[in-house]
Amino acid sequence: MVTRGTARFGIGDEQVTLTRGEVLFFHPGQDHVLLSASADLGLFALALSPELAAHACGNLSTVAGRGCQMSEAETARLERALTEQGSVTSAEAFEAPLGELFCVVRARSNQTHVLSRLALQHVTTDPSVSGVELGSAVCAQPSALSRHFHKDLGIRWVEYRARLRLMAFVKFVDRGHAMSRAALDAGFGSYAQCHRVFTSALGCSPRHYFNGGRRGVDDALFQAGTR
Repeated sequence: MVTRGTARFGIGDEQVTLTRGEVLFFHPGQDHVLLSASADLGLFALALSPELAAHACGNLSTVAGRGCQMSEAETARLERALTEQGSVTSAEAFEAPLGELFCVVRARSNQTHVLSRLALQHVTTDPSVSGVELGSAVCAQPSALSRHFHKDLGIRWVEYRARLRLMAFVKFVDRGHAMSRAALDAGFGSYAQCHRVFTSALGCSPRHYFNGGRRGVDDALFQAGTR
């Protein structure tokens, strides 16, 4: 949510400029990058865990990867609430304004096509599902699924699925799984496939990333995203 100044974001193939009170919504793994910003930019970047999102907002697969415009009163109220979060010790008090903001975005955002919603629901449950399997499950052509998904989220279906798999792979390795086991648990057909996707996405091998290179890679990605 932008509170002052302007920011220009890239969402897949599109570019969106935000000013005060405007909000962008991103699904996990969705392609987005901050392209430029005014010197006086004020911006809150928030993330909800899947569990909190489900509790506070219900099914978020209906929300397209875009945003909405908050009223001046809503913007001012949420800006105060979010600024005060640093001194909050109660989990309930901390989560309330975040859940409220996501609920507002869900209510006002453009709605995804039914095929995009079904694709999001299936891939969130099973990142290993293929386009052919999904098409068969929902009685639709994979090409139609891919077309609507790209239109709603600004990213191709196969790219989105690969990013979810990579996120799951990192999570499993962080939990202590061997990389080969983590790759299979994340939905990759083999560790070799995971290695190719990981290296293409992050510019380094999984072994380099987890053996001391993680901070440097993450910092480089952050710097690239804020230029």
